[in-house]
Amino acid sequence: MRRFPLRRPRPGGSVLASVSRLFLFLLFSGCFGSCIFKPYKEPVGFRYSGAEGERVLYGLSPAAVSGKIPVVPGNAQSSASRYVFEPPLTVPRDYSLELSYTFQEPGPGLAGPRRVALEFPGGGASWELPAGASFLGIQDRPAEIRYAVPVPEGMIGEFSLAVFPAEQGQGAEAASGAFELNALRLIPRWYGFYWDGPVLALTPFVLTPGGAGSALHIDPPAQYRIGLPAELQCRGSARPLTIQTGNLAVEYRVPGTAGDAAQYSLPAGILPAEPYPLILSPAGPFTSVILAPAPQWSFPGEPVPADPGIVLAYPRSAWRDERYEVFRWSAFPQILIFDTRDYAAQDRLFKRLAFFVEKAGYRGRLLRDQEMEGLHGWNAHDYRAEDLGRFFEAARASDFPLLPEERELEDILARNGILRRGPGPSGKGETLPGTGALIAISQQSPAYLRRQFMAHEGFHGIFFIDQDFQDFSRRRWEGLDKGAKRFLLSFFDSQRYDVKDPYLMANEFMAYCLQQPVSQAGAYFGENLAGRINEHSWRRAVLPPMDEDTKTWPDLARTFTQEARAFSEYVNRRWGLTAGMPAMVQARRISEGAAAPRGNR
Repeated sequence: MRRFPLRRPRPGGSVLASVSRLFLFLLFSGCFGSCIFKPYKEPVGFRYSGAEGERVLYGLSPAAVSGKIPVVPGNAQSSASRYVFEPPLTVPRDYSLELSYTFQEPGPGLAGPRRVALEFPGGGASWELPAGASFLGIQDRPAEIRYAVPVPEGMIGEFSLAVFPAEQGQGAEAASGAFELNALRLIPRWYGFYWDGPVLALTPFVLTPGGAGSALHIDPPAQYRIGLPAELQCRGSARPLTIQTGNLAVEYRVPGTAGDAAQYSLPAGILPAEPYPLILSPAGPFTSVILAPAPQWSFPGEPVPADPGIVLAYPRSAWRDERYEVFRWSAFPQILIFDTRDYAAQDRLFKRLAFFVEKAGYRGRLLRDQEMEGLHGWNAHDYRAEDLGRFFEAARASDFPLLPEERELEDILARNGILRRGPGPSGKGETLPGTGALIAISQQSPAYLRRQFMAHEGFHGIFFIDQDFQDFSRRRWEGLDKGAKRFLLSFFDSQRYDVKDPYLMANEFMAYCLQQPVSQAGAYFGENLAGRINEHSWRRAVLPPMDEDTKTWPDLARTFTQEARAFSEYVNRRWGLTAGMPAMVQARRISEGAAAPRGNR
């Protein structure tokens, strides 16, 4: 057996020299190894933004840095493009991570459609990124997609993007071709979809389970729901729509013909705290559906935008003040709607106004509290900017002691442009009329009267802001049958209206004609009001002959049915409204029974 002799140090060498040579070798080897095995890590080449401040996002491969993920032929999964935040990203409550990306058309070498997935490490959620939205009835191909996936509150250190083969049977919605990530944002959480020019923004958990044309559902799992009060805003073609959430059904009827643009809105107060599933039927066509945290309107200067039908169903538990709530009519934003806890709260806001503006024998006077005691104002109210300006200017000029609630009202009107401040002779500034009007109802009125009062006062509000409506009402009043006019003037006089004011008479004539459906106008005028006049022997002379069999006044019924129909056709032609309710929305609890009988102001 051949042996190799152990090599001894040369006579001229030393141990120190040997150690030095070994150290240099190890140092060289370490540097060379670190150059070879150092992980790839570079700042990404696309935009990142978020409310939490600057965070550097790194890609761990050239493809990740560029945001371009190649799609290769075959059925194998591609390697993931990984990203890391340094320092880790802090995610507040109710936030989503939005990815802006594009899909290029597949090249000739691709075997079939592919899927792109966003994945979080450690068993976190995985989200497939859609290439389109035909599952929502949207056939147009977007130039870019912004997909916002909800992420839990906490920290995100890294995520990855990977390309997978399409599942068997998946075709139209599967991504194919090259994928490119263009931007990344951390945004407040929302659900739905909308177009921003050629860009389509959308989220998960919005789908049509029954296929195209069926109901649209928004139903995220509990861990991804919006924790803040949310509102729903939709746009689409004019058509009837029902929105259901819990036991609440909201039915929309919108003006216009098919193809016209329409907007549908549910404020936060009308929606339950957990509005899921939120179901829109039919599902479209919509150009946008957005469920998002609602704006926090400050009370009392910022009214809640709402349709009168929403106001009637708006729960008191959602009011910002236990005495009253203030709404802005969504279709006529110049009009404010007040809903009060009871008649006492309403009186403290409007009773003095009622006498100053409308009550015969008191018009133009500021009554002291003692003078109004025992007198009835109204159970519902309506006032135009001109009369509100006169009232508050009279109080300012005479230094009249208004109630705190009346001062609150003045401030609300000034904040919303119904009143304005102007230069005055004294240099203190006059109170001048702005533009718009207000109407008011009360929770103390039974439900059937609240609906009728909303119709009566609502059409007053539109009358105040629309000159053509005023002219139409005036012409109908002037052309009214003389016998019917004598009857109505007698009734108005019994209610303490100033019957010498033609503007007021045309306005009230219109509102009484429109406060109930046309089908009920005959009974209301020819039985209800005529019967009340007949109770006073000294007023009976204004009545035409009574039908002895029915104990009604058919001539009045026919005349006022004709007038109600003329007014209803007018408001329908102008705004898509109808006699009985100046609203686009009917909100009802599904367990509610039939409506109660009608009443009057």
